[in-house]
Amino acid sequence: MSTDFFTSQDNARRRTGRLVFLFILGVVATMASLWAALAFALSTQHGTGAWTDPRLIGGVLLGVGGIVTVATLFKLAQLSQGGEKIAQMLGGTRISPVTHDPSERQLLNIVEEMSIASGVPVPPVYVMEDRSINAFAAGPDPSRSVIGVTRGLMEHLNRDEIQGVIAHEYSHIFHGDTRINARTTAIIAGIMAVGVIGYVTFRYIGPALARSSGRGKNNPGPAIGAGLIVLGLVIWGIGSLGMLFGRLIQAAISRQREFLADAAAVQYTRNPDGIAGALAKIRDRYSARVESPAASELNHFFFCTSLNTLFATHPPIDERIKRLAAMGAMKAAASEGTPRPAVRPAAPARAGVPQPPPLPPRPAANAVGLAGSLEPELLARTHDWFDALPLELTSAVHRADGARAICYLIVRRAEGASDAERAIARDDVEAAPLYRSLDGLVSRQSAARQLALADLAAPALYSLGRQGYARFRTTLASLMRTDGTVDLRDWALAKSLERHVERRFLTGPAHAHGRLASMDAQARTVLAIIAISEHGAVEQQGAYERGCAQLGLDTRRIPDVGLLTLDALNDAVKRLSQLRFEDRGRMLEACAATAMHDGDANMNEFLVVRAVADALDVPVPALELA
Repeated sequence: MSTDFFTSQDNARRRTGRLVFLFILGVVATMASLWAALAFALSTQHGTGAWTDPRLIGGVLLGVGGIVTVATLFKLAQLSQGGEKIAQMLGGTRISPVTHDPSERQLLNIVEEMSIASGVPVPPVYVMEDRSINAFAAGPDPSRSVIGVTRGLMEHLNRDEIQGVIAHEYSHIFHGDTRINARTTAIIAGIMAVGVIGYVTFRYIGPALARSSGRGKNNPGPAIGAGLIVLGLVIWGIGSLGMLFGRLIQAAISRQREFLADAAAVQYTRNPDGIAGALAKIRDRYSARVESPAASELNHFFFCTSLNTLFATHPPIDERIKRLAAMGAMKAAASEGTPRPAVRPAAPARAGVPQPPPLPPRPAANAVGLAGSLEPELLARTHDWFDALPLELTSAVHRADGARAICYLIVRRAEGASDAERAIARDDVEAAPLYRSLDGLVSRQSAARQLALADLAAPALYSLGRQGYARFRTTLASLMRTDGTVDLRDWALAKSLERHVERRFLTGPAHAHGRLASMDAQARTVLAIIAISEHGAVEQQGAYERGCAQLGLDTRRIPDVGLLTLDALNDAVKRLSQLRFEDRGRMLEACAATAMHDGDANMNEFLVVRAVADALDVPVPALELA
């Protein structure tokens, strides 16, 4: 099991202790400073009793606490909508899946290859019209993340360098960094809210009242305005403490994450010169500064920053290049005047140089072993598969009508082919011509590669919007029943669509706190269905017991087959999708053990394990591509 992915996802949900501590420290410092300033001002008029006046203390506590709470919750709700919101805040525009711009097409191809090779849903890609070189990943979880790049990155970097940067961003997605970044942004917004109110008061409200006229000497506006200017200036100055703690929190997110993401990019691509070359170009020739009003607030999201202060959120570029040179980045080593290694070595374990955990061995069809990772061989084979795909397929998979047609062909069975064609001609006129023309091309792909095509089609399906996508799913559901049954291949496609498309329509937080101990009934249901669907009558009980033993469950008779329906399976995985990630990993290992009980790994066994992984929101690559 790739424990790095599962533990990283859980840690991202728990890694708020340090943030909460700094958050409380910042709020307390702001409250204390404001109380001291107001008490001092009042004591000059009312004596020392102002320092202990409960009304003043309560007012400061309620006022500052209320402002900070509202601002934090508002920002958190805003960012919980998904990575698209952050991309839009930075002025990004989504790149169309059918773009004909060569640089945009190259970028999308790189992202798609990495997504298929890793099992992460293909993220929407946004471009910021900025001449600098930078990129970011954002989103509350792997299924709702986005990738953003500057126009300068596409224009100034070559393919290897772009791939290195995108691999760095995928590492942040794998390790839950995008989630913690969103929480950090909300906390910073809350702490800085008091200072913002003070600034607005002394810069706008106070001067507006001070310039007011009317009723001659009896007009209180100028006096009130002058008082508000002074008060606002004091509050703004005190609120600057919030800015200080905000920058501290940004830096405390741990610059070490950037070193780890750099090392992971080398591991994923086996090309340290790619990411090192991108960093060298930023250092020597181009800027990394993004000219967006939101760039400072979201600075910790970026691949690189031009800020070089005490509270910088990224380590110095020279230090990052130096560590990459130690991993075999020959071009960067030469530019630094370091002797070039004769051959490019594997990244050595060096003191002070963080190394990502090694990939686990790849047992046959053990999909779980590669969860949340990006293996170089799979990335290379995925690239070869893309190149070998017929042009008609690569064109159709990026179009909404072609994406629908491909999904219809995946569920079409010979027994109901004529009924399926009539249904599509009636319910989806736009997709019907492509359904007919792509028939042979899709049918020649293996079952796993057909699901990989569906994964590629996800962005085009998402572009349909909620209503358009709902109509497509209704048509697809009717096609699944044209042969009188809904088999596990159909179910695998349904789970893939739920994860790769439907999760992007969600705006609320995903729950990941459940424990297997409280869901043993659901776990048994899943293991039993895998046992009866993938084994003969003689081996079903043994397969079921093997899966239960993997989870530490007591041995029982396999449930009655009449209870093991697809509806029961759907209900079970829906509940299990609330497990913490470490338990999801254990569950998937048990599924793999059950499926492979007979030692004969076949395509259906892989598909069912991958379908359960999709249901649990765990990225599993299409191993059949290997």
